[in-house]
Amino acid sequence: MTVLLRRNRGAGASIDAGAERRRSRLARPFTAVGVALAMVLSSAPLAAQADDVDLTPGPTIVKDENSPTGYTGHFVYYNPDATSVRFVADILLRNWEDPSDTTVYQPSEYRPGLMRGGGAYDVEMTPVGDGYWVHDVPLAAGVNQYWFYVNNNTNLWVTDPANSPIYAPDGLTGTARRAFNKVYVPYDAEKQNYAPLAAREIENERPDTAKGTWSYVEIPSLPPLNGIPRTIGVYLPPGYDENRAEPYKLIYMQHGGGQDQSDWMNIGDVPVIMDNLLADGLTEPAVVITTNTNYLGAANQGYPNLRNIVMPFVEENYNVSTKPIDRAFAGLSAGSFVTQNIINFDPTLFGWYGPWSGGVSVQVAAPNLAAPYILYGGGAWDFGLPNANQVAQRDAVAFVENVVVAGAHDFNAWNQLFTIFARDYLWQPEKFIADEIGQLKDGVAATSLNGGNKNALTVKLNQAYNLVAKDKNDEALEVLGGFVDQVNAFASNGKLTAEEADGFLALADQLLFNLGFWE
Repeated sequence: MTVLLRRNRGAGASIDAGAERRRSRLARPFTAVGVALAMVLSSAPLAAQADDVDLTPGPTIVKDENSPTGYTGHFVYYNPDATSVRFVADILLRNWEDPSDTTVYQPSEYRPGLMRGGGAYDVEMTPVGDGYWVHDVPLAAGVNQYWFYVNNNTNLWVTDPANSPIYAPDGLTGTARRAFNKVYVPYDAEKQNYAPLAAREIENERPDTAKGTWSYVEIPSLPPLNGIPRTIGVYLPPGYDENRAEPYKLIYMQHGGGQDQSDWMNIGDVPVIMDNLLADGLTEPAVVITTNTNYLGAANQGYPNLRNIVMPFVEENYNVSTKPIDRAFAGLSAGSFVTQNIINFDPTLFGWYGPWSGGVSVQVAAPNLAAPYILYGGGAWDFGLPNANQVAQRDAVAFVENVVVAGAHDFNAWNQLFTIFARDYLWQPEKFIADEIGQLKDGVAATSLNGGNKNALTVKLNQAYNLVAKDKNDEALEVLGGFVDQVNAFASNGKLTAEEADGFLALADQLLFNLGFWE
């Protein structure tokens, strides 16, 4: 196993000088606005102030009482050969508080209730001489993504050389790659004053918490790309122990179009989100793998290189569970199609799926579709948002949930979806069976059974749910079996109609199949 590049930000990690400068810049902003930035924000012509402007290349986030969000992003790009530079960022705002409002708001118009998801903010940067270009813009909490267009070439998404993502060596290059640089912005409780924004602080690096590591690792059995070995991205949680008695759970994350295995590790912010969720005790330690769609193999063959090369490699080289119920697969946009193709080919390859921003293509007739747990999702202003009615059709025969977040077809949505997936759904089957248990309880309440009989059925349903939440599926199966027996008894003595009993039994059978499948 060859590690091509390791990113280790735990205690004692070594960082190159450029990375250290970037980290210092991002830590500095929480002081008062200095004279240099005050000059940038003043009314005097910027070019005339060039000697006083902070020209440290890259982003600097400054606490700013004049900003509607409490923070201003100061961006500096150095390119002495450029004749024009455009700063572009997915930071335009929509009204999450009031869905009837279709206005797209500028960052300078922020007020509580607005969230990113309005599309790309695209402005000319100001030249200040000697090849430096600058722009200042209010930013709100969480990861903010940006890039540059140089000389009006919109086919080439230019990476910020002073704040570059760490790309996979076998990843996309040139105009094939969409360059998403990220910058972390704190939450100002007074000015931003909106709980959904406060929740996005989970995306920000914390200086004093345990850090996992991530790297690109060669897969020797995959054919090289133009002589370059193929790689996977690998995140190992803080304190990863290759000899731990209990193998780690495993999450595979799939990229979208114009992306590769780099993006979930960089702008997708998976390492930071996982570190923070683990620090807060909100998810279980897991190894996260990112793969490149181009080497997985044919979709109509169920991606044989994933099943026959990548997954065995991961299981051989890392202390991870080999049980499908202990592993998940999720993807965005084109990666959602990969996710749903896997479900259609073999839903039981993974126990948990997250198809996001790629519509709905899971086939209702897929074999064993009721075994895994599926979380659909997308942004409220996302052209790939799964159709709620189509999701509901799948939920009628499987265990499916659907989440809509503030965002568009962008990482504003996808970072939130990963957080929600890892924190609120993964390894928690009770979150997926809650709807079915609720339907059964509502159905029982609507019958003409007397109070005692209704209570007898409802108690069993509550008990089964609670046992599943405690990871006691075997006991839950026994309780549900008792529910089925009692429904049959009530039907045989005429206390339930055949139609009522059939409805209860169909849902109960779905639950029994699901819970029993993983025992």
